[in-house]
Amino acid sequence: MTTITLTIPNPVTARVLDGFASHYGYKTILMDGSPNPETKGQFAKRKLLEIIKEAVRAAEIETARNAAAELAATSVDTDIELS
Repeated sequence: MTTITLTIPNPVTARVLDGFASHYGYKTILMDGSPNPETKGQFAKRKLLEIIKEAVRAAEIETARNAAAELAATSVDTDIELS
């Protein structure tokens, strides 16, 4: 297993977490009026994992689409003949 570590210098930690949380929609108060049980740090970690998973998913889908398209193109070229 690979571990990814992100180190944010202490003097800018609050700034980074505030900016990231704001950009990705973190709310201190939820829609039902209750306080968010997730800290900004927990939110950032969860969102980063979602971003990484989505990047992998998108790349693998693109690879599969390209392979399917190539197979279809090759199949058409070899299976269909006109006389």
